[in-house]
Amino acid sequence: MNSCAALPNGQTKRLEFLDTIRGLAALAVLLSHSGALGWPPSVARVLAMPFINIPFNGKEAVAMFFVLSGFVLSRPYFVSNEGQAVRKLYLPTFYLRRITRIWLPWLFAFCLSAFAQAFFFRKWVTTPPLTDWFDKTWHAPLTVMNFLRQCLFLEHRVSVQLLPQDWSLGVELKASVLLPLFVLLCVARSFRTLLAVSVGLLILFPTGPYYVIFVFGVLLAYYGPRLVAWLQPKPVLVKIGLLFLGLVLYETHHLGMDVLNHHEWEKCFWIITALGCVLIILTTLASQRIQNALHLAPMLFLGRISYSVYLLQFIVVMCVLPAWIHFLNGVGIQNPILLFFLTLLASVSVTMAISTLSYACVEKPCINLGRALSTKWQTKFLRQS
Repeated sequence: MNSCAALPNGQTKRLEFLDTIRGLAALAVLLSHSGALGWPPSVARVLAMPFINIPFNGKEAVAMFFVLSGFVLSRPYFVSNEGQAVRKLYLPTFYLRRITRIWLPWLFAFCLSAFAQAFFFRKWVTTPPLTDWFDKTWHAPLTVMNFLRQCLFLEHRVSVQLLPQDWSLGVELKASVLLPLFVLLCVARSFRTLLAVSVGLLILFPTGPYYVIFVFGVLLAYYGPRLVAWLQPKPVLVKIGLLFLGLVLYETHHLGMDVLNHHEWEKCFWIITALGCVLIILTTLASQRIQNALHLAPMLFLGRISYSVYLLQFIVVMCVLPAWIHFLNGVGIQNPILLFFLTLLASVSVTMAISTLSYACVEKPCINLGRALSTKWQTKFLRQS
Protein backbone atom coordinates (compact mmCIF):
# COMPACT_ATOMS: atom_id res chain seq x y z
CA MET A 1 0.00 0.00 0.00
CA ASN A 2 2.93 2.38 -0.52
CA SER A 3 0.93 4.18 -3.21
CA CYS A 4 -1.52 5.21 -0.49
CA ALA A 5 1.02 7.48 1.20
CA ALA A 6 0.08 11.11 1.63
CA LEU A 7 0.59 13.57 -1.18
CA PRO A 8 3.63 15.86 -0.97
CA ASN A 9 3.48 19.09 1.03
CA GLY A 10 1.04 17.58 3.51
CA GLN A 11 -1.83 17.52 1.03
CA THR A 12 -3.87 14.99 2.96
CA LYS A 13 -6.77 17.17 4.06
CA ARG A 14 -9.55 18.51 1.85
CA LEU A 15 -8.02 20.00 -1.29
CA GLU A 16 -10.05 23.19 -1.56
CA PHE A 17 -8.47 24.24 -4.83
CA LEU A 18 -10.21 21.26 -6.44
CA ASP A 19 -13.51 22.77 -5.28
CA THR A 20 -12.50 25.86 -7.22
CA ILE A 21 -12.06 23.79 -10.37
CA ARG A 22 -15.52 22.36 -9.77
CA GLY A 23 -16.83 25.90 -9.34
CA LEU A 24 -15.30 27.03 -12.63
CA ALA A 25 -16.88 24.01 -14.32
CA ALA A 26 -20.29 24.88 -12.83
CA LEU A 27 -19.84 28.45 -14.07
CA ALA A 28 -19.13 27.11 -17.57
CA VAL A 29 -22.40 25.15 -17.48
CA LEU A 30 -24.26 28.27 -16.37
CA LEU A 31 -22.76 30.39 -19.16
CA SER A 32 -23.55 27.65 -21.67
CA HIS A 33 -27.21 27.54 -20.66
CA SER A 34 -27.44 31.33 -20.52
CA GLY A 35 -26.38 31.40 -24.15
CA ALA A 36 -29.27 29.11 -25.06
CA LEU A 37 -31.45 32.23 -25.12
CA GLY A 38 -29.59 33.17 -28.29
CA TRP A 39 -26.09 34.40 -28.98
CA PRO A 40 -25.33 36.99 -31.69
CA PRO A 41 -23.82 35.12 -34.69
CA SER A 42 -20.58 37.10 -34.50
CA VAL A 43 -20.18 36.26 -30.81
CA ALA A 44 -21.13 32.61 -31.40
CA ARG A 45 -18.36 32.26 -33.99
CA VAL A 46 -15.78 33.61 -31.57
CA LEU A 47 -16.97 31.42 -28.69
CA ALA A 48 -16.80 28.33 -30.90
CA MET A 49 -13.04 28.80 -31.38
CA PRO A 50 -10.71 26.35 -29.60
CA PHE A 51 -9.71 27.35 -26.05
CA ILE A 52 -11.91 30.48 -26.15
CA ASN A 53 -14.96 28.23 -25.87
CA ILE A 54 -13.77 26.52 -22.65
CA PRO A 55 -15.49 28.95 -20.21
CA PHE A 56 -18.74 28.59 -22.21
CA ASN A 57 -18.73 24.86 -22.89
CA GLY A 58 -20.82 22.98 -20.37
CA LYS A 59 -20.38 19.53 -21.90
CA GLU A 60 -16.67 19.22 -21.20
CA ALA A 61 -17.27 20.74 -17.76
CA VAL A 62 -19.44 17.73 -16.89
CA ALA A 63 -16.50 15.44 -17.70
CA MET A 64 -14.44 17.45 -15.22
CA PHE A 65 -17.20 16.96 -12.62
CA PHE A 66 -17.01 13.19 -13.05
CA VAL A 67 -13.21 12.97 -12.84
CA LEU A 68 -13.20 15.19 -9.75
CA SER A 69 -15.91 13.08 -8.11
CA GLY A 70 -14.05 9.85 -8.76
CA PHE A 71 -10.86 11.40 -7.37
CA VAL A 72 -12.31 13.09 -4.30
CA LEU A 73 -14.61 10.23 -3.29
CA SER A 74 -11.96 7.51 -3.57
CA ARG A 75 -8.94 9.44 -2.27
CA PRO A 76 -9.66 8.95 1.48
CA TYR A 77 -9.50 5.19 0.94
CA PHE A 78 -6.00 5.43 -0.56
CA VAL A 79 -4.37 8.35 1.25
CA SER A 80 -3.74 8.57 5.01
CA ASN A 81 -4.55 11.78 6.86
CA GLU A 82 -1.82 13.19 9.13
CA GLY A 83 -0.60 9.82 10.34
CA GLN A 84 -4.07 8.34 10.78
CA ALA A 85 -5.08 5.08 9.13
CA VAL A 86 -6.54 5.09 5.66
CA ARG A 87 -10.33 5.33 5.89
CA LYS A 88 -12.17 2.01 5.83
CA LEU A 89 -14.95 1.59 3.31
CA TYR A 90 -18.28 1.15 5.09
CA LEU A 91 -20.99 0.95 2.41
CA PRO A 92 -24.11 2.07 4.36
CA THR A 93 -22.55 5.34 5.49
CA PHE A 94 -20.88 5.90 2.11
CA TYR A 95 -24.21 5.67 0.30
CA LEU A 96 -25.97 7.69 3.00
CA ARG A 97 -23.53 10.58 2.53
CA ARG A 98 -24.02 10.42 -1.23
CA ILE A 99 -27.81 10.62 -0.93
CA THR A 100 -27.79 13.49 1.57
CA ARG A 101 -25.12 15.32 -0.43
CA ILE A 102 -26.68 14.97 -3.88
CA TRP A 103 -30.35 14.02 -3.73
CA LEU A 104 -31.64 16.15 -0.85
CA PRO A 105 -30.32 19.49 -2.26
CA TRP A 106 -31.59 18.37 -5.67
CA LEU A 107 -35.06 17.80 -4.21
CA PHE A 108 -35.09 21.34 -2.81
CA ALA A 109 -33.99 22.77 -6.18
CA PHE A 110 -36.58 20.67 -7.98
CA CYS A 111 -39.44 21.83 -5.73
CA LEU A 112 -38.25 25.44 -6.02
CA SER A 113 -38.17 25.06 -9.81
CA ALA A 114 -41.72 23.67 -9.80
CA PHE A 115 -42.82 26.70 -7.76
CA ALA A 116 -41.01 29.05 -10.15
CA GLN A 117 -42.61 27.36 -13.17
CA ALA A 118 -46.08 27.70 -11.67
CA PHE A 119 -45.86 31.33 -10.54
CA PHE A 120 -43.03 33.16 -12.34
CA PHE A 121 -42.52 31.50 -15.71
CA ARG A 122 -44.05 33.16 -18.78
CA LYS A 123 -43.15 33.84 -22.38
CA TRP A 124 -41.76 37.31 -22.94
CA VAL A 125 -41.57 39.15 -26.25
CA THR A 126 -37.92 40.08 -26.80
CA THR A 127 -35.64 41.48 -29.47
CA PRO A 128 -33.94 39.37 -30.67
CA PRO A 129 -36.60 36.68 -30.12
CA LEU A 130 -35.94 33.75 -27.81
CA THR A 131 -34.62 30.55 -29.38
CA ASP A 132 -36.60 27.42 -30.30
CA TRP A 133 -34.83 25.64 -27.44
CA PHE A 134 -36.41 28.05 -24.98
CA ASP A 135 -39.84 27.51 -26.51
CA LYS A 136 -39.56 23.75 -25.96
CA THR A 137 -38.39 23.90 -22.34
CA TRP A 138 -40.52 24.05 -19.15
CA HIS A 139 -43.78 23.90 -21.13
CA ALA A 140 -45.22 20.59 -19.88
CA PRO A 141 -47.30 20.56 -16.67
CA LEU A 142 -45.85 18.78 -13.66
CA THR A 143 -47.81 15.57 -13.08
CA VAL A 144 -47.42 13.02 -10.30
CA MET A 145 -45.90 10.51 -12.72
CA ASN A 146 -43.25 12.78 -14.22
CA PHE A 147 -42.52 14.11 -10.71
CA LEU A 148 -41.70 10.56 -9.58
CA ARG A 149 -39.72 9.86 -12.75
CA GLN A 150 -37.65 12.99 -12.24
CA CYS A 151 -37.02 12.05 -8.60
CA LEU A 152 -35.38 8.88 -9.94
CA PHE A 153 -33.64 10.75 -12.82
CA LEU A 154 -35.58 8.68 -15.37
CA GLU A 155 -37.25 11.57 -17.22
CA HIS A 156 -35.22 12.89 -20.15
CA ARG A 157 -37.76 14.90 -22.17
CA VAL A 158 -36.69 18.54 -22.28
CA SER A 159 -40.28 19.77 -22.32
CA VAL A 160 -40.97 17.93 -19.05
CA GLN A 161 -37.72 18.25 -17.11
CA LEU A 162 -37.51 21.12 -14.65
CA LEU A 163 -33.75 20.60 -14.22
CA PRO A 164 -32.51 19.41 -17.65
CA GLN A 165 -28.93 19.41 -16.39
CA ASP A 166 -29.65 16.85 -13.67
CA TRP A 167 -29.02 13.89 -16.00
CA SER A 168 -25.45 14.12 -14.72
CA LEU A 169 -26.65 13.70 -11.13
CA GLY A 170 -28.33 10.43 -12.08
CA VAL A 171 -25.03 9.29 -13.55
CA GLU A 172 -23.22 10.49 -10.42
CA LEU A 173 -25.45 8.47 -8.09
CA LYS A 174 -25.16 5.34 -10.23
CA ALA A 175 -21.38 5.78 -10.41
CA SER A 176 -21.37 6.16 -6.62
CA VAL A 177 -22.93 2.70 -6.41
CA LEU A 178 -20.06 1.33 -8.51
CA LEU A 179 -17.29 3.39 -6.95
CA PRO A 180 -16.65 1.06 -3.97
CA LEU A 181 -16.05 -1.72 -6.50
CA PHE A 182 -13.54 0.47 -8.35
CA VAL A 183 -11.79 1.28 -5.06
CA LEU A 184 -11.62 -2.35 -3.94
CA LEU A 185 -10.20 -3.44 -7.31
CA CYS A 186 -7.48 -0.80 -7.00
CA VAL A 187 -6.64 -1.81 -3.44
CA ALA A 188 -6.46 -5.45 -4.57
CA ARG A 189 -4.36 -4.36 -7.59
CA SER A 190 -6.85 -6.17 -9.85
CA PHE A 191 -6.29 -3.72 -12.68
CA ARG A 192 -7.10 -6.25 -15.40
CA THR A 193 -10.51 -6.77 -13.84
CA LEU A 194 -10.96 -3.01 -13.53
CA LEU A 195 -10.06 -2.65 -17.21
CA ALA A 196 -12.52 -5.40 -18.17
CA VAL A 197 -15.30 -3.75 -16.16
CA SER A 198 -14.53 -0.37 -17.76
CA VAL A 199 -14.55 -1.78 -21.30
CA GLY A 200 -17.81 -3.59 -20.55
CA LEU A 201 -19.45 -0.40 -19.33
CA LEU A 202 -18.14 1.50 -22.34
CA ILE A 203 -19.48 -1.00 -24.85
CA LEU A 204 -22.75 -2.11 -23.27
CA PHE A 205 -24.24 1.16 -22.01
CA PRO A 206 -24.87 4.47 -23.79
CA THR A 207 -23.75 6.27 -20.60
CA GLY A 208 -20.73 3.96 -20.28
CA PRO A 209 -18.14 6.68 -21.00
CA TYR A 210 -19.24 8.63 -17.94
CA TYR A 211 -18.59 5.67 -15.63
CA VAL A 212 -15.19 5.15 -17.25
CA ILE A 213 -14.49 8.83 -16.56
CA PHE A 214 -15.15 8.09 -12.88
CA VAL A 215 -12.63 5.24 -13.10
CA PHE A 216 -10.05 7.75 -14.35
CA GLY A 217 -10.65 9.82 -11.23
CA VAL A 218 -10.24 6.74 -9.00
CA LEU A 219 -7.00 5.79 -10.74
CA LEU A 220 -5.71 9.34 -10.36
CA ALA A 221 -6.43 9.14 -6.62
CA TYR A 222 -4.62 5.79 -6.39
CA TYR A 223 -1.53 6.74 -8.40
CA GLY A 224 -1.65 10.43 -7.47
CA PRO A 225 1.00 10.41 -4.73
CA ARG A 226 3.65 8.88 -7.00
CA LEU A 227 2.67 10.98 -10.01
CA VAL A 228 2.75 14.21 -8.00
CA ALA A 229 6.09 13.24 -6.41
CA TRP A 230 7.48 12.70 -9.92
CA LEU A 231 6.08 15.90 -11.41
CA GLN A 232 6.59 18.33 -8.54
CA PRO A 233 10.39 18.80 -8.92
CA LYS A 234 10.18 19.12 -12.72
CA PRO A 235 10.92 22.51 -14.33
CA VAL A 236 8.07 24.98 -14.77
CA LEU A 237 8.15 24.50 -18.55
CA VAL A 238 7.40 20.80 -18.12
CA LYS A 239 4.34 21.60 -16.00
CA ILE A 240 3.19 24.27 -18.45
CA GLY A 241 3.57 21.80 -21.30
CA LEU A 242 1.60 19.14 -19.44
CA LEU A 243 -1.14 21.64 -18.59
CA PHE A 244 -1.32 22.75 -22.22
CA LEU A 245 -1.56 19.13 -23.36
CA GLY A 246 -4.36 18.62 -20.85
CA LEU A 247 -6.27 21.60 -22.26
CA VAL A 248 -5.80 20.31 -25.82
CA LEU A 249 -7.16 16.89 -24.87
CA TYR A 250 -9.95 18.56 -22.88
CA GLU A 251 -11.12 20.19 -26.11
CA THR A 252 -11.40 16.86 -27.95
CA HIS A 253 -15.14 16.37 -27.44
CA HIS A 254 -15.92 19.91 -28.60
CA LEU A 255 -13.70 19.64 -31.67
CA GLY A 256 -14.91 16.16 -32.62
CA MET A 257 -18.62 16.74 -32.07
CA ASP A 258 -19.27 20.44 -32.65
CA VAL A 259 -16.55 21.31 -35.18
CA LEU A 260 -15.89 18.09 -37.12
CA ASN A 261 -19.37 16.59 -36.51
CA HIS A 262 -18.05 13.03 -36.05
CA HIS A 263 -20.84 11.81 -33.76
CA GLU A 264 -20.00 8.15 -34.32
CA TRP A 265 -16.80 8.65 -32.31
CA GLU A 266 -18.43 10.36 -29.36
CA LYS A 267 -17.46 7.71 -26.79
CA CYS A 268 -13.81 8.00 -27.84
CA PHE A 269 -14.00 11.78 -27.65
CA TRP A 270 -15.31 11.57 -24.09
CA ILE A 271 -12.45 9.31 -23.04
CA ILE A 272 -9.82 11.62 -24.51
CA THR A 273 -11.48 14.64 -22.90
CA ALA A 274 -11.38 12.79 -19.58
CA LEU A 275 -7.64 12.21 -20.03
CA GLY A 276 -7.32 15.96 -20.47
CA CYS A 277 -9.18 16.46 -17.17
CA VAL A 278 -6.76 14.07 -15.47
CA LEU A 279 -3.73 15.98 -16.75
CA ILE A 280 -5.23 19.33 -15.67
CA ILE A 281 -5.90 18.04 -12.15
CA LEU A 282 -2.50 16.33 -11.93
CA THR A 283 -0.70 19.53 -12.94
CA THR A 284 -2.72 21.44 -10.35
CA LEU A 285 -1.78 18.96 -7.62
CA ALA A 286 1.91 19.39 -8.51
CA SER A 287 1.98 23.19 -8.95
CA GLN A 288 1.91 25.49 -5.94
CA ARG A 289 1.44 28.51 -8.24
CA ILE A 290 -1.77 27.11 -9.70
CA GLN A 291 -3.00 26.15 -6.24
CA ASN A 292 -2.34 29.66 -4.93
CA ALA A 293 -4.37 31.15 -7.79
CA LEU A 294 -7.23 28.76 -7.12
CA HIS A 295 -7.03 29.55 -3.40
CA LEU A 296 -8.03 33.19 -3.85
CA ALA A 297 -11.08 33.93 -1.70
CA PRO A 298 -13.53 34.61 -4.57
CA MET A 299 -12.43 31.38 -6.28
CA LEU A 300 -12.90 29.33 -3.10
CA PHE A 301 -16.32 30.90 -2.60
CA LEU A 302 -17.36 29.91 -6.11
CA GLY A 303 -16.20 26.37 -5.42
CA ARG A 304 -18.12 26.26 -2.16
CA ILE A 305 -21.46 27.14 -3.76
CA SER A 306 -20.80 25.33 -7.06
CA TYR A 307 -23.39 22.59 -6.52
CA SER A 308 -26.11 25.14 -5.80
CA VAL A 309 -25.01 27.07 -8.90
CA TYR A 310 -25.40 23.88 -10.91
CA LEU A 311 -28.84 23.10 -9.45
CA LEU A 312 -30.51 26.52 -9.45
CA GLN A 313 -29.36 28.00 -12.73
CA PHE A 314 -32.44 27.02 -14.75
CA ILE A 315 -34.70 29.05 -12.49
CA VAL A 316 -32.65 32.09 -13.49
CA VAL A 317 -32.36 31.11 -17.16
CA MET A 318 -36.09 30.45 -17.57
CA CYS A 319 -37.68 33.02 -15.26
CA VAL A 320 -35.23 35.90 -14.86
CA LEU A 321 -33.26 36.29 -18.09
CA PRO A 322 -36.20 36.59 -20.55
CA ALA A 323 -37.84 39.20 -18.29
CA TRP A 324 -34.47 41.00 -18.04
CA ILE A 325 -34.06 41.10 -21.84
CA HIS A 326 -37.65 42.35 -22.18
CA PHE A 327 -36.89 45.11 -19.68
CA LEU A 328 -33.69 46.10 -21.49
CA ASN A 329 -35.62 46.27 -24.78
CA GLY A 330 -38.13 48.52 -23.04
CA VAL A 331 -35.43 51.05 -22.11
CA GLY A 332 -34.10 51.11 -25.67
CA ILE A 333 -31.30 48.51 -25.52
CA GLN A 334 -31.57 46.21 -28.54
CA ASN A 335 -27.97 45.85 -29.67
CA PRO A 336 -27.39 42.04 -29.68
CA ILE A 337 -23.81 42.17 -28.42
CA LEU A 338 -24.63 44.58 -25.57
CA LEU A 339 -27.65 42.46 -24.66
CA PHE A 340 -25.44 39.37 -24.66
CA PHE A 341 -23.02 40.78 -22.09
CA LEU A 342 -25.76 42.29 -19.92
CA THR A 343 -27.61 38.96 -19.98
CA LEU A 344 -24.52 37.04 -18.87
CA LEU A 345 -23.92 39.59 -16.12
CA ALA A 346 -27.47 39.16 -14.82
CA SER A 347 -27.29 35.38 -15.13
CA VAL A 348 -24.11 35.09 -13.08
CA SER A 349 -25.10 37.71 -10.49
CA VAL A 350 -28.58 36.37 -9.74
CA THR A 351 -27.50 32.72 -9.77
CA MET A 352 -24.61 33.43 -7.39
CA ALA A 353 -26.94 35.31 -5.04
CA ILE A 354 -29.58 32.59 -4.74
CA SER A 355 -26.89 29.89 -4.66
CA THR A 356 -25.27 31.58 -1.68
CA LEU A 357 -28.57 31.40 0.20
CA SER A 358 -29.16 27.81 -0.92
CA TYR A 359 -25.71 26.72 0.24
CA ALA A 360 -26.19 28.25 3.69
CA CYS A 361 -29.80 27.20 4.24
CA VAL A 362 -30.04 23.88 2.35
CA GLU A 363 -26.80 22.43 1.07
CA LYS A 364 -24.65 22.86 4.19
CA PRO A 365 -27.33 21.46 6.54
CA CYS A 366 -27.68 18.44 4.22
CA ILE A 367 -23.92 17.88 4.36
CA ASN A 368 -23.94 18.13 8.16
CA LEU A 369 -26.90 15.76 8.35
CA GLY A 370 -25.07 13.17 6.26
CA ARG A 371 -21.97 13.44 8.42
CA ALA A 372 -23.91 13.18 11.68
CA LEU A 373 -25.97 10.18 10.58
CA SER A 374 -22.99 8.35 9.06
CA THR A 375 -20.89 8.95 12.20
CA LYS A 376 -23.69 7.64 14.41
CA TRP A 377 -24.31 4.56 12.24
CA GLN A 378 -20.63 3.73 11.85
CA THR A 379 -19.96 4.12 15.58
CA LYS A 380 -22.86 1.77 16.31
CA PHE A 381 -21.54 -0.72 13.75
CA LEU A 382 -18.03 -0.67 15.27
CA ARG A 383 -19.43 -1.25 18.75
CA GLN A 384 -21.43 -4.25 17.56
CA SER A 385 -18.49 -5.74 15.70
